[in-house]
Amino acid sequence: MLALIAVGTIILWRAGIIQRLSNKDALVAWLQNAGYRGPLLCIAIQFVQVVIFVIPGEITQFASGYVFGAWHGLLYSIAGIMLGSAFNFYFARFAGRPTLERLIGRRTMERVDRLLNSARGKSAVFILFLIPGTPKDAMCYGAGLSTLGLGEFVVISGLARLPALLSSTLLGSQASKHNYRAMVITAAVAGVVIAAYYAYQRSRSKPEDQLGR
Repeated sequence: MLALIAVGTIILWRAGIIQRLSNKDALVAWLQNAGYRGPLLCIAIQFVQVVIFVIPGEITQFASGYVFGAWHGLLYSIAGIMLGSAFNFYFARFAGRPTLERLIGRRTMERVDRLLNSARGKSAVFILFLIPGTPKDAMCYGAGLSTLGLGEFVVISGLARLPALLSSTLLGSQASKHNYRAMVITAAVAGVVIAAYYAYQRSRSKPEDQLGR
């Protein structure tokens, strides 16, 4: 299975598809020229982005909003991402831990184990998928080896992804209309929410640090 993913990645790279998925302008043009197949192409792109997690998801989500609008872009993005997440989840269970360690690294797997198999595993998954910048797609592989079921994993991770997904597709939709003022407001609101979250987490950690002294 690992070899199949590696071969598939090489084929996509040589065909120029991975490069296209990593370039906003090229991706937007591809989706615009797809015609009635655009929504299916968008879902497929989101699926590939999750499976080959080195592809930046922010670009594919922004392009979805740019071409299809905020809400349709969000819908197509969620569909593709959830399919990709389910694939990663089942791939981990089929391939096993040794293969997964070679794919995402042993240290990452150990960290995933500590988080997902703790008493607060479900809340940890939600927080990890909620925080911007965490390796969400790689986490889908790790979740496949946890005690979580596929249904609850898809629901938890899907809900946690929604705020960031909506922000990306909304920014894309606003950019397509050259509504730069709205883009600034959206980015500012997202920044305030992220800053407030980190401030909250920091305030929670201080009492724990003091107790540990």
